[in-house]
Amino acid sequence: MHSLPRRLFGSLIFAIALPCLLHAQYSVSGTVKDTDGEPLIGVSVLVVGTTTGTVTDFDGNFTVNVPDDRNALRLSYTGFVPQTVEVSRGMAPVDITLDEDVANLEQVVVTGLASTIKRSNLANAVSVVSGEELTGVTSQQTVDGALYGKLTGVNIVQTSGAPGGGYAVRLRGVSSLSGNNQPLFIVDGVYISNVELPSGSRNASGANSASEESASNRIADLNPDDIESIEVLKGASAAAIYGTRANAGVVIITTKKGVAGETKVSFNQDLGFNTIIKKVGRRTFTADQVEQEFGGTTPDQIAAGKAARAAFEAAQARGEIFDYEDIIYGEKGFISDSRLRVSGGSDRTNFFVSGSYRDEDGIIKGTGYERFTARLNLTHQINDRLKIQSNTNFVRSSASRSFSGNENEGGLSYGYTLAFTRDYVNLFPDEDGNYPDNPNFSGNPLQTRDQTRNEEDINRVLQGINVNYRLLQQDNQTLNLVLNGGLDFILSKTFVYVPENFQSQRGRQNGFLAEGKNDLFNYNYSAIAVHDYYTDSGINFTTQAGITYINQSADQLLTQSTQLIPLQTNLGQGAAQEIDQTLLNVEEFGYVVQEEVNLYDRVILTGGLRFDKSSLNGDPNKFFTFPRASVAVNLNEFDFWNTSGPIDQFKLRAAYGVTGNSASFGRLFTSLTNNNIGGRGGFTVDGQQGNSTLEPETSSEMEFGTDLGLFDNKVSLTATYYIRDVKDLLYDRSLPTSSGFSNEIRNDLDLRNRGFEFQLGLNPVREDNFYYRTTLNFWFNRSEITRLGVPDGSEGEDIPSFVPPGVAFGLGLGTFYINEGSPITGLWENVDGVPTQTGDTEPDFQFGWNNNFTLFQNLDINFLFHWREGSELLNLTRLLTNLGNTTPREYDDLTGFIEDGSYFRLREAGINYRIPLNSDVIRGLKVGISGRNIFTITDYSSYDPETSVKGGSGLSTNIEVAPFPSSRQFYLHLGFDF
Repeated sequence: MHSLPRRLFGSLIFAIALPCLLHAQYSVSGTVKDTDGEPLIGVSVLVVGTTTGTVTDFDGNFTVNVPDDRNALRLSYTGFVPQTVEVSRGMAPVDITLDEDVANLEQVVVTGLASTIKRSNLANAVSVVSGEELTGVTSQQTVDGALYGKLTGVNIVQTSGAPGGGYAVRLRGVSSLSGNNQPLFIVDGVYISNVELPSGSRNASGANSASEESASNRIADLNPDDIESIEVLKGASAAAIYGTRANAGVVIITTKKGVAGETKVSFNQDLGFNTIIKKVGRRTFTADQVEQEFGGTTPDQIAAGKAARAAFEAAQARGEIFDYEDIIYGEKGFISDSRLRVSGGSDRTNFFVSGSYRDEDGIIKGTGYERFTARLNLTHQINDRLKIQSNTNFVRSSASRSFSGNENEGGLSYGYTLAFTRDYVNLFPDEDGNYPDNPNFSGNPLQTRDQTRNEEDINRVLQGINVNYRLLQQDNQTLNLVLNGGLDFILSKTFVYVPENFQSQRGRQNGFLAEGKNDLFNYNYSAIAVHDYYTDSGINFTTQAGITYINQSADQLLTQSTQLIPLQTNLGQGAAQEIDQTLLNVEEFGYVVQEEVNLYDRVILTGGLRFDKSSLNGDPNKFFTFPRASVAVNLNEFDFWNTSGPIDQFKLRAAYGVTGNSASFGRLFTSLTNNNIGGRGGFTVDGQQGNSTLEPETSSEMEFGTDLGLFDNKVSLTATYYIRDVKDLLYDRSLPTSSGFSNEIRNDLDLRNRGFEFQLGLNPVREDNFYYRTTLNFWFNRSEITRLGVPDGSEGEDIPSFVPPGVAFGLGLGTFYINEGSPITGLWENVDGVPTQTGDTEPDFQFGWNNNFTLFQNLDINFLFHWREGSELLNLTRLLTNLGNTTPREYDDLTGFIEDGSYFRLREAGINYRIPLNSDVIRGLKVGISGRNIFTITDYSSYDPETSVKGGSGLSTNIEVAPFPSSRQFYLHLGFDF
């Protein structure tokens, strides 16, 4: 009986000791600081070979339990070089210093929908721009405009110089002929709309299409100062995991988050002004020249010449020779940009709150752009397994863009009216406010400026939710479920008004009024399971699989009224009304699987598949497959590598991937349009013939490259060559009228893009009182149409070369022309009646040179040069000024309207000084000056070689017709940290 208690006691001791025997462990503590001795908060401390770890607290301290069979900790922190520290039982607390990761080798980038990878292990040339690089030099109007010259493989062309932007972004060349060439933008997991919303102004001005209304892209709604980083997946090899929407590349934007620790408050105020980059100038005349230029040989022409001479001499005597180009485009538009940020948090909850207000006047009186944004980003760690992130952004903006660009005889576009307006004609209002008619054209530009309206108002909400739940955690593996959801709601209102007494309105529309309401609602969600498995030998596996869903809907309503009652701006006060409404709904669903194998950081293998179906395809239930595969080999990680040499990193990489792009909404079927004949309503067949067999155009890409780091990573080099084949491009082709249709959409065009990208980073000086870093980017792309028409052996006939509908203005002036074996970006003209390529909008190459100096730790000097060589433009502004005899003399000898658009530009420059303060209230004060588009060296004869009249989609770039001129900006900066 006495042995029973002893046996029970022994069993109890064994039960207590068993977990210790099975999982014997010891505790290690320490402190982590940077090289300046400041504690680092949130450093990841991981026991090597396990998933056990912790993070440092507010003071940089940590404590972690280490299994007896482990003896090393790995510490990692964004922006710093990871460090491995050997530990043992009973050792004293350790003090660890992390060095700055100047080469960004440890920076993590996206490799899947729910996974990341160290940059040093990446197999693709993914470009990353930090928030500091984006906005740290000068104030930025829009996100896409801020990327100029900072990325390889990216061609950006401004579609309007009006405040509020308008840009065409091309990643590695053209990817679609009639579809969208703009990349997919994802902000904190939300698939956002970058649509251009027309206002209907074309119906008053005589422009040819909605794309010619100089609308801005809705990426302009984002506050650039909220952005933490931008990752650009330029090709299919990197973007394949995003499937159908990734044919033109993917831009992944991550906004700023709070950091555990003391609450930080910052306020920044920028004050500046806009001014035109370049005036074309006006032709100056003598009385004899006026009679000669505006006269002729017939009696009527002789009389007209003498009348023009008399008017000129009378105006000269009154001192009324005006420079209307300066009067219209000569404003110095005031700019104010105010930004407030508050961030902080605890060990479980972090927050980031921001508000901004930008008020920008244009170089034309009455034009401008206002944007108010508010953001709340919250991260909450509910427990050790569950973390939730919420990102909420509200935007309210308004723009007044007036009238510019292409039109026929509407008399509204400034470029048109200035081309034909003679500077000796007085167009100013009389004492009663009445504007005289323009005797030389159908509109008075001063009346357009002062009495017409072309406005838009935007209310927008972006909401993203991310839930990360750790389903499994063991020493050598974890399983996470990542749920993402996002919505993007846009309510847009547009207003266009041309008074009934306007010169071109009398006897025609007798006043024009249009109001538009665009209601766009997009939402997306995904559920991805990510499994990480770490072997004892050092081989790691990351597996992910899941589903994605995207829904886009839109209700676009445009109501127009003409024959207005005088002075009325009410749609009901017109004798003729028209209502146009477009309803849109698109659904897309996909499956995703991906496997990543990391062999000791030496060889990293990735393979993945995405299966997508879309309501935009002929068969909405058919899944299309988009594969990807890549390999990265870090030669410097192998045992044979000589670690004492000058080479710190030597990586070889190769990647392959396929992406897609579906037809735009409404292209599958032939639609009906309303008509009214003899008082009876009915329907007629629309001019666009539908095609119910459409499938996505696909882009397959092979990419090869190498990354080098030299001399303690003071020199870094990245080189990439790619071949991208776009198959079965969707495109419009005109049909003979006998068919009953004006054009059809086809799916039988192939295109190849080839290019080279090179980046050289130098960080030769890293001293306390002098720090210098420079980056040189060089890139080019070449395109070729490799197939046009039905392949041999198939039913049907080969398609002859053709001018795509709506891309330019015909072979008589210059246009794009689809010809097998030629670049898709070529500009063609009729030469002796034969279509001949005389230019190419694709640059021969582009070069960006970014420089950053820090002197005495407080003075920052930054400047960015951008060189674009080649890239011809179709300059039809000069065609108009030639017709109106207002072209400056120095351009009289130019033949043809296709010109070289090469330029060298000081894109950005800034000087900022951080004033050291010991105040308990104001912890930091920064003052500075900066500029954007400061000077440009170019032979181009018009306003700016960065121009387009056709918006951001399709073959849109490098077609200039009377644009809203581009501007340069200069700023004074004040920044306070509290």
